[in-house]
Amino acid sequence: MITEKNILSHELIGLNARIEKSLNKYLEGIEGTIINETKKTITIETEKGRKIIPKDVVILKINIGSKSVLVDGKLLLGRPEERIKKNIRI
Repeated sequence: MITEKNILSHELIGLNARIEKSLNKYLEGIEGTIINETKKTITIETEKGRKIIPKDVVILKINIGSKSVLVDGKLLLGRPEERIKKNIRI
């Protein structure tokens, strides 16, 4: 079960997310469903299409059921399958 403490050790694809803060102000406010994740990027499906977002410049608000968690994208850097193997907690 995904919780705010173990979210970094779980699959993010399928979760709803919003970019709360970014070094690139044009990325702020993008929201939708995470549909793909690579070592350095996440892809979010928005109402206006797919957006490829670099992880290292954003803070994401990820929805888990009725709760939301803020996650620094820098903590997500790396291959998803390697991150999931680790037991990372925030």
